[in-house]
Amino acid sequence: MEETVAQEEAQQLPPVNFISFLADLVTTAQLYLEGIRNPETEEVVINLGLVKRIIDSIEMLEEKTKGNLTAPEANFLANTLYELRMGYVRVINSQEAAASEEAPEEETDSTS
Repeated sequence: MEETVAQEEAQQLPPVNFISFLADLVTTAQLYLEGIRNPETEEVVINLGLVKRIIDSIEMLEEKTKGNLTAPEANFLANTLYELRMGYVRVINSQEAAASEEAPEEETDSTS
């Protein structure tokens, strides 16, 4: 019975190809950019280190596969890499902006 359920689940998944592999990486990175709720603490965790590692991995794939991809694969890789980089920068900028909003209060207190 369990074997039949596993076979049915496997048949529902799309075949693994270069684009679906990249899509899986990108989805994971996007989840960590948006934040994943820790079920124990209910805290939303944003893991920029993991996102950076995924970006670095996709950049490595881009370098190693240069000239060997179809046009749709190369376009998908370039576009998703760009979107991930921009998302990463947006999150860093928003964190820096939030930190700088708190910092002026501390600076004005120390100069008094």
